Amino acid sequence: MPENFKNKMGSGDLGFTDLFGGRRVPKTHRRVKLNALLDDLTALLGLLKTGLRGADKTELAAAQAGLIKAAGSIAGARCSLEEETAELERLITARAAKFKPARKFVLPGASETEALAHVARAKTRVCEILAWELKAKAPAVYLNRLSDHLFLLAVKHARGK
Repeated sequence: MPENFKNKMGSGDLGFTDLFGGRRVPKTHRRVKLNALLDDLTALLGLLKTGLRGADKTELAAAQAGLIKAAGSIAGARCSLEEETAELERLITARAAKFKPARKFVLPGASETEALAHVARAKTRVCEILAWELKAKAPAVYLNRLSDHLFLLAVKHARGK
């Protein structure tokens, strides 16, 4: 076990944890809650990736890396999400050009992959709302784009393409 981990073991047993820079906050702090949800979302994207191939799988790996940066930003690290957001915008534009706009509400369930993409999209929206609540604009915008990207990924897999 790494020495730095041994020194931290049990340090959260009193209901506090460290943010970036060493600031101790209650585990019920909104930033800690959002980072827990981002961790959950990152794991969910990992599950979704298991049903994907090629570019879709690579895109989700990049999205997971973006979520790690977003979590760092939420915790107080200085990091930019501009490149990650721009890449999502590029992917959204390319994918949206292949589909006609939806004319009705989409009900998930056409395939397991499509349904998982919708679950991830819904969780992304919850994370985005909390990011806006924390006035964390860059992570919120990134999450908004990720939600759009996941919606289009779900549409693609509902149609079996």
